Amino acid sequence: MSDDPPAEADRLAQALYERVHTRGESVADASAALGLTPRQRAAARDRLVHLGLLTPGSELSVETSTALALSLEHGHRALDKLVEQHVLTASLARDYLGLAQRPHDDTQVEFYPRQERATRLNQRLNELAEMARHEIVGMHPAATWSARGLDGGTERTKISLSRGVRIRSIHAQITLSDPLMRDHLRDRVTEGVEVRVAPVVPTRMLVYDRRVAVVQADPEDVGAGAVLIRGANVVRSLAAIYDYLWLTASEPQDVPRSADGTALTEQQRAVLLLLAAGTKDDVIARRLGVSTRTVTRLVGELTTMLGASSRFQAGVRAARLGWLD
Repeated sequence: MSDDPPAEADRLAQALYERVHTRGESVADASAALGLTPRQRAAARDRLVHLGLLTPGSELSVETSTALALSLEHGHRALDKLVEQHVLTASLARDYLGLAQRPHDDTQVEFYPRQERATRLNQRLNELAEMARHEIVGMHPAATWSARGLDGGTERTKISLSRGVRIRSIHAQITLSDPLMRDHLRDRVTEGVEVRVAPVVPTRMLVYDRRVAVVQADPEDVGAGAVLIRGANVVRSLAAIYDYLWLTASEPQDVPRSADGTALTEQQRAVLLLLAAGTKDDVIARRLGVSTRTVTRLVGELTTMLGASSRFQAGVRAARLGWLD
């Protein structure tokens, strides 16, 4: 942290932003031109990142209006999340707190810690797949898979399909960038599984005949284990959430570049990063060392590829599709 007074630290951050954003200089070059010490440079950079005026990874500057709009949007989201949390808390207390005491309720909950994932949980998943008669639905966030890890689920899927069970599966769109998963999903579709993809998949979940659900215990931590829930009342609510996500998800072939997995060039990726930051064509051209005409052509190609109506929308869509990860 810098030892400069707050007012002086802000002045240095403003001076750094002016050179990086207006003149297209790198943080290192701008800091050297301003004569900043390493500590002052780090403090000014951290201040700009905190304000949303500098992207942390690439150190690209962001338009002030764009940073302000994003800050307001994040504030609204935080407020909405707080309100939603209060509503959920009230709903849990009102509708679910007494479920275990209701005489005719069939709700049962089983917890499977991570260390039992390959043994007891897999055995239970096999049993549930064998007992399913009508439908199995699942949603799967982005994860790292191996061919061996996919084998068990593949065998269960084939057996269920052979008995006429309808199987639907929602995956994170970024999954399509993994050749192994892309081929795996293509094979499942060929076998009869209905597959869709969504920009965001909130948690891992499987639902069997709308009576039994297996849900990741903590959406933020795959190592937290899994929870099995039996009971038509609760599981139907989970299935309703799934149905909504299914309606808003896309067919894999409708996602740009999902069919062949063609990767973006480094130049295209750099342009998209700058577009998402609200950078103008002339600044992009200076950063990349190309002509403004070349940048205009690249922007046109990328917006068309993404089906976007504006430069900024192209950057946002690319981020949602995981192209910039």
